[in-house]
Amino acid sequence: MEQISKIEEKVEQLTDVQRSEIYEYARRVSRETIEEVCPALLRLALESEKGKLKNQLGMVIFHLQKNERINTVIGLQKLLDAALIVAPEEMFKILESADEGAQELAKKIKSIL
Repeated sequence: MEQISKIEEKVEQLTDVQRSEIYEYARRVSRETIEEVCPALLRLALESEKGKLKNQLGMVIFHLQKNERINTVIGLQKLLDAALIVAPEEMFKILESADEGAQELAKKIKSIL
């Protein structure tokens, strides 16, 4: 429980530079990784009870989904951003249970936080 609190606290203090680093790492993952993790991250964002995505980020995700562009690099970047806000621990579980590229992404995100 304490580890979850620490991660959530770090996410709340996420700087633009850290967010840019996460986005850069997300750009480097394979198409297969994107197609594997994006649907799970989207479900995580949509099922969140926190309601923290009723903002610009939520609108971007909705737009990407509506236009069937959620399984893209930009979709992954925005979904990672959203998942860090609403359920960071669940996001790490999704990434760590996916392929090697997603596992590496999870490690890099943890190193940034």
